[in-house]
Amino acid sequence: MYTLFLDTHGELITVALHNNENLYIKEKESHYSHAVYFVPMIKEILEENNLTLKDIKNIVCINGPGSFTGLRIGLSVAKTLAYTLNIPIHLISTLEAYLVSSPANSKKLAVIEDNKGYYIMADDIKEEYVLDLSNYSDYTKVEEKLNVPEVIKKALEKPSTNAHLVRANYVKQIEVDKCK
Repeated sequence: MYTLFLDTHGELITVALHNNENLYIKEKESHYSHAVYFVPMIKEILEENNLTLKDIKNIVCINGPGSFTGLRIGLSVAKTLAYTLNIPIHLISTLEAYLVSSPANSKKLAVIEDNKGYYIMADDIKEEYVLDLSNYSDYTKVEEKLNVPEVIKKALEKPSTNAHLVRANYVKQIEVDKCK
């Protein structure tokens, strides 16, 4: 039985299948065409490994922050599969995924920049929006890369989410929350 990993938060679409012995990954750069490539990638990775949807025991999905349309596509497919197959779905934020993917030992800072500021997270900082990074100079900024097995492991430590309650962590939502 496999975990299906889905990530559509940015221009790189990542679909992976993972169990204790195997990791299969498909990636594709997509500029505004996630809807064209995403579901066929899932189908291809299953077929290439002689698996079916029935071989999936749970889903791990990155729920943002990230591209509005990319997240909507990825989460819609993840929710539909989880509900249809009656399997758990586990969510992990983009920033937390970057943190667990980094080999740095301490004082790690995950950063996503937008045109007005920065979305940040560290082991001792919850996800938040800041206008500048000068107060975080003692942190090591981690790369925006994913170590898929580590991300899956971390996500599976979290409770699963009811497929009907899965929500995207949109970039704009973080800005709205900071004003509260």
